Formats: sequence, structure tokens, C-alpha cells
Amino acid sequence: MRFLLRMLAIVLGAQWFFLLSCTTGAVVGTQIVAKLDERDVEQGDTVHSLFKIAAEPGEDGKSFRVLRMDQVQSSLAEGEKASTEAPLRFRMSSPAGAIDFARSTFTYRVLEDSGQAQLIELVERYKDGDNTIWSRYRATNTMVMPVSSRMFYFGYMFTALPYAVGMALLLYGTGRTLQRMSAASERVAP
Repeated sequence: MRFLLRMLAIVLGAQWFFLLSCTTGAVVGTQIVAKLDERDVEQGDTVHSLFKIAAEPGEDGKSFRVLRMDQVQSSLAEGEKASTEAPLRFRMSSPAGAIDFARSTFTYRVLEDSGQAQLIELVERYKDGDNTIWSRYRATNTMVMPVSSRMFYFGYMFTALPYAVGMALLLYGTGRTLQRMSAASERVAP
């Protein structure tokens, strides 16, 4: 038991372990912050401001188009007016699709299809790797109801970093304390 305690003291009190635990804490902490920032409409949350939906027909030769929620509302309001364009449909004709833009790639999947409504998840991935945004919603041909949203944003790392450093300092301090206790017990023991 004394040997295990001494090895634990050496590992926790090592400077390389401080760096390793700080880095690991930042990576894991970023995932935790992202999980805590998930939004669910049924629980009373408001979806992220970057929430988007897919609609047909597409534009510029693409199979679908991507709209923000405020654009959906204005499209629905304008849908009552006579237009030369085909009306927007929010139920997707294919079970999955993808389009590529200069800064982002959008992919959608139809998760459920009852014939009248679909549960759709649209994922936006920034090409620079900074953000990924998941928008989940129920859609009929003429209506969209947000269900949930989540994001993975590299900036979450800055939120997690103080906690990661704090945990690394706690582990390091524990290791240094164990080292002192081990050294003191060896001096006292005959």
C-alpha cells in the first residue's frame, strides 16, 4: 500500500502530469460545456440563434436551401401572396442530403417520417472547424416547429479552461502533499 501511495504521489506531483491533466481537462471540459448548452424546446428552452432549417426547392442548382427561423416566418407570410416562384416546402423529398458553401457544409437527415410530418436534423459544419451546429425540428409542407439545438464551438474551451486549470492544480497539490507526507513518514520510520 505504501508503494502505491508513493507512486501516486510521484505521478500527481510531476510537472508533466500537471500539463497532461490540464490539457485533458480542457478537452473534456469543452465537451461538458457543449452538453450543458444543449437546448430542448419541450423543456422551455429557446433554440440557439444560429438555428437553421432546410427547405425545397433549392437555389442555384442545389437540391435544397438553408433558412434561418426569421426567414422561415417571412416566407410563410409571403406564401399567401401570389408569386412566380414555387412555394417553399419544409418536408424533404429525400431522406438525406448535403450542400456545400464557401464557409460551411450543410447535411440533413430525416429521422422520422409519418407521411404528414417529418423530424429532420440539419447539421452545419464550418470548414475552419470552429463550429458545428445541430438543428432538429418537425416539418410539414407549410410549417416548421423547432425541437432542439446544440452546438460545438471552439470558444467553449475558454469557458472550460479555468476549471481544467483548477482541477490540474488540485491534483498537482495533492501529489505534492502526498510526496511530503511520504518523505516525512520515511524519516520517522526506523
